[in-house]
Amino acid sequence: MAEKRKDSKGRVLRKGEHERKDGRYHYLYLDTSGKRCYVYAKDLISLREMEKEIERDLLDGISNASGKTTLNQLFKMHMELKNDLRATTRENYNRMWHNTVEASAIGKKKISDIKQVHVKAFYVDCVKAGLKRNTIKLIHNLIFSSFELAVDSDFIRKNPAKGAMENIKQDAGEKIPLSEDEIKRLIDFCINSGTYSIHVPFLTIAIGTCLRCGEITGLTWSDIDMKNRTISVNHQLIYKNFGDGCMFHVSEPKTDAGKRTIPMTETVHRAFVELRKQNLILGRRSDAEVDGYSNFVFVSGNGQPFAINAVNSFLLNMEKAYNKAHPEEAIPHLSAHILRHTGCTLLASAGMDIKALQNVMGHSDASITMNVYNHSSFERTEKEVQRIDNVINF
Repeated sequence: MAEKRKDSKGRVLRKGEHERKDGRYHYLYLDTSGKRCYVYAKDLISLREMEKEIERDLLDGISNASGKTTLNQLFKMHMELKNDLRATTRENYNRMWHNTVEASAIGKKKISDIKQVHVKAFYVDCVKAGLKRNTIKLIHNLIFSSFELAVDSDFIRKNPAKGAMENIKQDAGEKIPLSEDEIKRLIDFCINSGTYSIHVPFLTIAIGTCLRCGEITGLTWSDIDMKNRTISVNHQLIYKNFGDGCMFHVSEPKTDAGKRTIPMTETVHRAFVELRKQNLILGRRSDAEVDGYSNFVFVSGNGQPFAINAVNSFLLNMEKAYNKAHPEEAIPHLSAHILRHTGCTLLASAGMDIKALQNVMGHSDASITMNVYNHSSFERTEKEVQRIDNVINF
């Protein structure tokens, strides 16, 4: 019988185990493809812990070679397999990855070497760099789904991004919708302003329809049925660079549920009538054609539709002008998203059925409507408590 191999401390070495001259240990094994692989450890106990993981991986068919794929390579693979993404969504995902993950240490790291602590550390770096939690959440979704592909493909055993977002706190600056009083004060200010009176129809329609900014700027007059008082939402306007330079493009709504028909309120109907009069008086005509769409509802002085950044720019200027004139009654931050947020909150406060509100918002899931937009206020809660008290009076 062959004499059993031992290390310098007299311990019997198992098959594949070797003690090196420098006192370290290594373990030789064949991976799932039959390739010779080595792992190293400073002591025998640590080496055998590694051996256990290797044996588990071999039994489960997890490939050591695939584990050498970097996170950047994994993300590219993930994107290539996502054949159901809209072009705008794919471009947004690739740009976000390029701007945040690609050049980072974790992006270049082998996926088999990435642990949850590394993902958490990357998110902490994102916070230090000034990224908002919602932005980090989007990045996390890309990282998490990429690792899920690796797990499902037996590249790695478990997803290291799972639970990595738990300690990233919500941003202090919550998006605050305008109250009914703030809306009235803002619109009165604009009506009496030589600079901002032109934007009153936009404010009214944006709040009254709860449309996304690209859905509003993409509206054409053929989408507006003034007789039946409905708005058909079937596309959105975007300003992107798809390799041909930054220019306007028309794309489908953000979700399948985004294709919808919205009834007009009397206030919104009057705003469209006023907008038509305003465009006629100012000589504003929509001569632009974008991907076959023309006769846009909202156009600038040169007949071009508005880009989202242009809308947010005039809203920000409006906010600053109002707050400068009324510092004692300042309004919250203004943006196209805040106007949508405000409209949804008003409809919810008025008691609109959640499924009807979901349709107005164009959300694929009612939970999104509830969790993201339906913000309660003390006044609303007080009214509901009073209403319930009147019903349950004993």
